Amino acid sequence: MTEMTRPDNIGSAEKTATIADLARHVVRAVEPEQADYLELVTASWESGAGSRRTPAWTGGTVGSGVQPAVLADLVYPLLAGTFAQVLGASAFAALQRRRWWRRKRAVVPSTRITLTAEQVERARAAVVAHGMTLGLSEAEATMLADAVHGALRRADDE
Repeated sequence: MTEMTRPDNIGSAEKTATIADLARHVVRAVEPEQADYLELVTASWESGAGSRRTPAWTGGTVGSGVQPAVLADLVYPLLAGTFAQVLGASAFAALQRRRWWRRKRAVVPSTRITLTAEQVERARAAVVAHGMTLGLSEAEATMLADAVHGALRRADDE
């Protein structure tokens, strides 16, 4: 039987990145002035404190000017929901598995995810859906979806 070799110039079909790297890319692309604040939010999520919002916060009223959402506070719940949907809740939970006494409820920014090309495409639609669930308009959610999609497509190129 003839053995087939893979050409060296074909890139990986899978994309791997940390959630924190994706969050940084999204914030820099959409709201660059929030990049410094994102680092504080990332440190808070990494330590297990999660978001600083009160539990009663339901996404605010983005666009009305009454209670604007801060992208840096929104990006981790958005990415967590997106990847739980795209990867499947059980696969995403396995990525973050911890011993029960150390279990953290929030997504950990240093979690590495690997998506196939098909999952990268599905992630875009999932970001729009989760963004709208978190209180964003369709246009705002689409802008974030474009930023996440771009970051995922470039994940292995950097």
